[in-house]
Amino acid sequence: MRIDIATLFTQMCDSVLNESIVGRGIKNGFIEVHTHDIRKYTENKHRRVDDKPYGGGTGMLMQAQPVYDCISAIKSQGEGKPRIIYMSPQGEVLTQQKVKELAQEPWLILLCGHYEGIDQRVLDELEAEELSVGNYVLTGGELPALIVADAVARLQPGVLPNEDAYSIESHYNGLLEFPQYTRPEEWHGRRVPEVLLTGDHRTVTDWQNREALRVTARKRPDMHKKYIDELQKNYWNEFLASKGLDRSVRYKEAMFCRDEESSSKLIKLLLRGKKRAFVSCCERTVTMDSLPKKGTYFAVTDYDKIPRCVVKVTGSQIIRFNEITPEQVLKLGEDKTVEEWTNRNRKIFEHLCKEIGSEFSEDMPIIYVEIRLEYKGTKS
Repeated sequence: MRIDIATLFTQMCDSVLNESIVGRGIKNGFIEVHTHDIRKYTENKHRRVDDKPYGGGTGMLMQAQPVYDCISAIKSQGEGKPRIIYMSPQGEVLTQQKVKELAQEPWLILLCGHYEGIDQRVLDELEAEELSVGNYVLTGGELPALIVADAVARLQPGVLPNEDAYSIESHYNGLLEFPQYTRPEEWHGRRVPEVLLTGDHRTVTDWQNREALRVTARKRPDMHKKYIDELQKNYWNEFLASKGLDRSVRYKEAMFCRDEESSSKLIKLLLRGKKRAFVSCCERTVTMDSLPKKGTYFAVTDYDKIPRCVVKVTGSQIIRFNEITPEQVLKLGEDKTVEEWTNRNRKIFEHLCKEIGSEFSEDMPIIYVEIRLEYKGTKS
């Protein structure tokens, strides 16, 4: 890949590009980067490249002629049509997805404006795209161009040791990166998570994936929601395709527990086919008509909202808490006897009642829904 940077400050760019990982990538021939001084292409004997803008206003504007001649000279040095990008606060905001797109291009020309910008006519003539590195204004396009060059260069084969060096990082797959630790194992009373010391690659990878989700949910809920929405949509479409169902079929999301340990336990019971029913608190407004209908699909998610299976309602009813039968308890999959279930769930229902503004009683109505496992998915 070749990257050319057209700028008034080549030394500023060269000093950054020739250092560290990108500098080694250039030196080893994995990527080609050149800087070009726009000032060399001016026809002004004083080497001025700017003038006052028509219509007045403060500041100076870069002229069309030196910019055009500089870009034309760059284009004459290679074959094919380069993608020309003008670094501008008015442009599309740079994202990792955009970086991956640009990394596929064989040739980029990054144009750096300065002062109040560049004469619009040359931007139109060059059919330049506009790209921004954020919703703020800098004194010139050099820093943004260096950001783009660095982000794109590190995705080129050979620049980094392997794909893992960037594929697990923040934003690459739509999530932020998981926390990382190094020696010593304990510092200021803070220990490295024990799971990272096990040497079990699969366990460590699972932990890293979960932590990436949780870090993203905490720091960037917007990114987390987008990621989860896409994950759930894809999972549902896989289910529909596996069953030959029409895409118009809808589902409800279900998460049976609010803590990680209980959620993990119930997911395992569902996947093994041992849990064939669930219960929930009965609100005052619930009627038989508002119960989950037979044939309704639930996409069951775990504690981190990852879809794990699809179940189908086979029946639903309103029963009394103290009238649950041994057969019904067996289908719930968690206890062996009615007494065990009653003792374990009494406090749970007391808490749920408080949340919906009602009082618990032994004969209170509860919702009992029978289900059948329909789909586990390829990774469950």
